[in-house]
Amino acid sequence: MDSIGLLNSVLFFSFSCTHKRTWGQDKFTQGQKTLYGRAAPAALCWWHLHWDPHCPHHQGTQVHLDRAGHCHGGAWRSRLRLQAVTTPLQLLVLGAPALPGSGQAEVLGSIPRTGAGPGPDKQGKGEEPAQSCTATGRLAMRWTAVPMASPRGLLILLGLLWGSVAATSGLRWPEPVFGRLASPGFPGEYPNLQEQRWALAAPPGYRLRLYFTHFDLELSYLCEYDFVKLSSGTKVLATLCGWESTDTERVPSNDTFYSPGPSLDVTFRSDYSNEKPFTGFEAFYAAEDINECEVSPGETPPCDHHCHNYLGSFYCSCRVGYVLHENKRTCSALCSDQVFTARSGELSSPEYPRPYPKLSSCTYHIRLEEGFSVILDFVGPFDVESHPESQCPYDSLQIHTGKGKYGPLCGETSPHRIETKSNTVTITFVTDDSGDHTGWKMHYTSTAQPCPNPMAPPNGRISPMQDKYILRDSFSIFCDVGHELLHASLPLKSFVAVCQKDGSWDRPVPECSIVDCGPPDDVPNGQVEYITGPDMTTYKAVIQYSCRDTFYTMKSNDGKYVCEADGFWTSSKGENSLPVCEPACGLSTRTTHGRIYGGQNAKLGEFPWQVLLLGQTIGAGALLHDNWILTAAHAVYREKDHAPSLDIRMGALQRLSPHYTQAWAEAVFIHEGYTHGAGFDNDIALIKLKNKVVINSNIMPICLPRKAAESLMRTNDIGTASGWGLTQRGFLARNLMFVDLPIVDHQKCTAVYEKQHYPGGRVTANMLCAGLEAGGKDSCRGDSGGALVFLDNETQRWFVGGIVSWGSIKCGAADQYGVYTKVINYIPWIENIINNF
Repeated sequence: MDSIGLLNSVLFFSFSCTHKRTWGQDKFTQGQKTLYGRAAPAALCWWHLHWDPHCPHHQGTQVHLDRAGHCHGGAWRSRLRLQAVTTPLQLLVLGAPALPGSGQAEVLGSIPRTGAGPGPDKQGKGEEPAQSCTATGRLAMRWTAVPMASPRGLLILLGLLWGSVAATSGLRWPEPVFGRLASPGFPGEYPNLQEQRWALAAPPGYRLRLYFTHFDLELSYLCEYDFVKLSSGTKVLATLCGWESTDTERVPSNDTFYSPGPSLDVTFRSDYSNEKPFTGFEAFYAAEDINECEVSPGETPPCDHHCHNYLGSFYCSCRVGYVLHENKRTCSALCSDQVFTARSGELSSPEYPRPYPKLSSCTYHIRLEEGFSVILDFVGPFDVESHPESQCPYDSLQIHTGKGKYGPLCGETSPHRIETKSNTVTITFVTDDSGDHTGWKMHYTSTAQPCPNPMAPPNGRISPMQDKYILRDSFSIFCDVGHELLHASLPLKSFVAVCQKDGSWDRPVPECSIVDCGPPDDVPNGQVEYITGPDMTTYKAVIQYSCRDTFYTMKSNDGKYVCEADGFWTSSKGENSLPVCEPACGLSTRTTHGRIYGGQNAKLGEFPWQVLLLGQTIGAGALLHDNWILTAAHAVYREKDHAPSLDIRMGALQRLSPHYTQAWAEAVFIHEGYTHGAGFDNDIALIKLKNKVVINSNIMPICLPRKAAESLMRTNDIGTASGWGLTQRGFLARNLMFVDLPIVDHQKCTAVYEKQHYPGGRVTANMLCAGLEAGGKDSCRGDSGGALVFLDNETQRWFVGGIVSWGSIKCGAADQYGVYTKVINYIPWIENIINNF
């Protein structure tokens, strides 16, 4: 803790802390007193102890302040020991809570013997009270401590220095003023021919209150004989006599009298004789604070806005937007350097239409762009303090422009319109300290050199429409629906013209031309027809898209498009995207009569979805859309990382025919649930082609099953398998072969393969079985990946219900069935792969 010695004395005793905690006053005269306190570590605490050297006391009085111990949670203790003190003492002790590591401090003070006077009990009856002792003295103080560097120490040091300066400058608390007055000889009879005057005084900002506890004087007309007179300066407050009030005489009774200021004169007089004995009067007086903020009705308040009373005086404050004048009473408006940049507006004196504030100086600036001219019009009542013989000596309004001056203006007559012919105007309003006038209000506008009225182009309109366009005014041109803004054959998103200060527009007016959507885009495998007229592509023109041949169908809309106002061809569904001609699926030239018959050679167009896969082994697949092939995972597993090595052929019947459509793989997607060599569950794969194939009667995709297709693949329903696999003679078929097979009950098929213990063979819910119990009809090796298709009676389209997966080693054996991957279980997987790759 930083330490400093302090010489000081003040006028009362109290203990308080800057941390908003205060102890009340205390008094003691001799002995020892210990003071306790709690304060935050950053608090500054002090004692004030009053002493008075004018009162009798013993010379050499010793004052000791012992400061020891450490701070415990902000608590601390100091002990003040007074020795042989018989009069009030005053000592200022300041300090902060002791911190660990701080030292001890001791203050020694000696009080010199000064002046003497009557003691507090020496006043005789009827004598004036002894004057209270008020002089200050000085105490020598010694403080020692172990210094500790801290920012808080600097704050305490500054606080102590401030306290020392304030005390030595003579700042003193008002002394109490009170006492007793009595007539000579009271309570006995007062003598004749007596005159006594008491001049009572209180500190500035105080007044004196006086009341009588006894009053018995000789009664006379208008109190001509004996009386008590109360006065303040030249003003007589009351003349009192008698013992009861009459029409012309007054006794104080229970009245209390107040001086208008800090002084009160009390005069007692008796004449040369009394008709009987009178006992006179007894009165008591005391000083009390004057509440200057309280005024009687009709009186002017001491403050313009807010008045705050305190002991001995008062102070004023102002509302937001005002500042207290240097006279400390008046609130001046903060209204200087207000700037207006809008082309029109309103301004007025502060508080208009209520009285404007006094002692204010307001400045308003209207600043417009060069080329404008400001016009001022006064509106509402005009009331500015004036003088009949002098031009606006009190309050005044003046208007300055770049080309002249108007005013000063005052009085009650509103000024005429002022056309300033300037783009900058400064308005000054000055008020003095008197008057109660409502002020003024003005509306300003602006004008400038006008531009020619614009003309709207054909199929267009102008906004906004005005009688006159001047500087910075603007207009826009909007075209009718189906038309667009064009300037020099270039389209404009918008058009705005601005009037310039020379009276011309900054840009020429464009034209509104009909919207042209332009020639429609071509659709792959489709064609477009102009419905409205040959090559008509302007607003509201209609075109019709259609797909070529019967091998493609239009997806998503009916192909009808209209040229809309935004310049885009738009479908009947409100879409701008082109229609898509998708390959037709499931079309075949084959007819079926719903009966089972033996393996047959296929003809062109009967199985246009059939794909031959040549890699490390021979396999088959089925075309989906025009760039995907559906097959079995085990048939292409070895090529999954070498997709381009696959030789893909379609559109041919003969396995070895040189006449086929060649396709190449871009990627192979094996179902993530398939494990090669560990059964055939999830035996499904997709091949993405590098290029789309051309659809014709010999190359056409198979359809995927609808949700309702499950009902077409029940037990005994007929499906057809096709391929170039092994025939009954044990050789690969040279010509594409097909066979119609019935669906076998799932439980029956499962039981058959459980008995046979076929290696790796287990029928799951992701599979379906087909074949004859007697055997002889089956798919075989080389057919893997081929489609087991069914005819949808509702759509008359063929769809893939299964994929040739596995079966008995002896193809077509009795009580043995072919097992196929159940495609309907994998529709979400198929769509996800196709849509994302």
